[in-house]
Amino acid sequence: MLVLAAVISSMQLTGVVPVEGGDYLLVPFTVPVGTVEMTVGHDDGSTSQILDWGVWSPDGFRGWGGGLTDAAIIGVNESSRGYLSGPITPGEWTLVIGKAKLQSTPGQYTIDLEFRDARTIAIEPRSPWAPAMLSAERRWYGGDLHVHSEESGDASATFDQIVDLARGRGLDFVVITDHNTSSHVERLADRQQGLTDVLLVRGAEVTTYAGHGTALGIGDYVDHRVGLGAVNAESIIDAIGAQGGAFSINHPALELGELCIGCGWNHADTPWDKVAGLEIQTGNADLTAALFTPRSIAIWDREEDAGHHLAALGGSDDHRAGMETGSLPARIGSPTTMVLADALSEPALVAAVRAGRTVVKIRGPDDPMVDLVAGDVASDRQAILGETLTEVGAVELIATIDGGDGAIAELWKDGVQVATTPVAGTTTRFARPVTGEPERYRIELTRDGQRLTVTSHVYVQGDPSLAPAEGCCDGGAGRGSAPASLALAGAIAAALARRRRTSR
Repeated sequence: MLVLAAVISSMQLTGVVPVEGGDYLLVPFTVPVGTVEMTVGHDDGSTSQILDWGVWSPDGFRGWGGGLTDAAIIGVNESSRGYLSGPITPGEWTLVIGKAKLQSTPGQYTIDLEFRDARTIAIEPRSPWAPAMLSAERRWYGGDLHVHSEESGDASATFDQIVDLARGRGLDFVVITDHNTSSHVERLADRQQGLTDVLLVRGAEVTTYAGHGTALGIGDYVDHRVGLGAVNAESIIDAIGAQGGAFSINHPALELGELCIGCGWNHADTPWDKVAGLEIQTGNADLTAALFTPRSIAIWDREEDAGHHLAALGGSDDHRAGMETGSLPARIGSPTTMVLADALSEPALVAAVRAGRTVVKIRGPDDPMVDLVAGDVASDRQAILGETLTEVGAVELIATIDGGDGAIAELWKDGVQVATTPVAGTTTRFARPVTGEPERYRIELTRDGQRLTVTSHVYVQGDPSLAPAEGCCDGGAGRGSAPASLALAGAIAAALARRRRTSR
């Protein structure tokens, strides 16, 4: 029950946001003793410039609204979306302004602050997070690794809507990746109680002005403010690892400039050896697979060529629980990432992603499934996805395919297509010689020239001196990627631009 709140004090702050001086401006303000709830209203005073907003207390992070134009409400018992509730320590707090988009001239901020002695907003259901295991079986689990709830400033999906859509599509898990916050974790934990058929996994989308990435399996905020203090790509990834999480790069090739700020990955200092995976497919394949998927796969192959083992991942980037309108509808489960995990639990999924045991169904859960192993032609030794088969003179790639009749199975070695065959039945085999150099293989299933399914890699470190006396192995030719469409790029850009500014 709400009580009538008295205003302890209020103030307005105005100032200039300089173009120079890094991507963040810190504006201090003082919180008076006795404050139970505060409102932080903010305005950039412009339709052509965009500022992001967040708040830090003397005790640390209190929330990030990003480009959300709504005022932030921060309270002892409840806070508005993107912000954390908890004790309000009197003294100097900081409003952090992110320079998302500035023209050649400085920006302007106006901040309206009000401090109250009682709560004015309703309390949302929350619970402490506790590990959940919905199955102890080692098998392939299907899910979506990139989904936003209403705790993201640019999203509106409720947890009930997320669960209902995931259940309806037959998914086993959903990773909630709200932008630069942990405010969703206790709400996620509350919704998980009594939920036995869909696992809600903690995560965050670490959103910077030079790239976005998923922090999989973490519960605490990770400082995303690159260039402020010692924050950089490595500090972000290390902080995720310190929480037991795994880091993957989202939509790495989504270069749309100001229409999607920071969506492409451009951190030159990326410690790729600490990156667990890369999103090769993001969102609706009907609109993105021809344009951005080949570019993302090219980035994946580039880093694999450099010796980094990255799991292939997919995420819908759904912000509306499937109710997105316009030319870029996003829907949970499109794409679907299959993960070979020891259990349906957050730690098991994180471990499996780190190990590279993943397959991406490009369009959704109804696409064919492929499981790939590499076997020693001369013995019964095998390596599964993410593993390395050593001391072999020839290798057999065995693809177990479910639902692939009429498709083409393509074998890709070191980023080049080397063999193809029509899919007939459940098992497709390719025999290959070895070079003695590190090699990697994946399977891509296509139909009518369109990708359906892409596996992560299995690795081979062969020894030609162990080759069988008789020839065993075939060769193959490569395939070019689909041409990009400028009209398609425009449609995607327009849809993404609509997400940048939202109100509740």
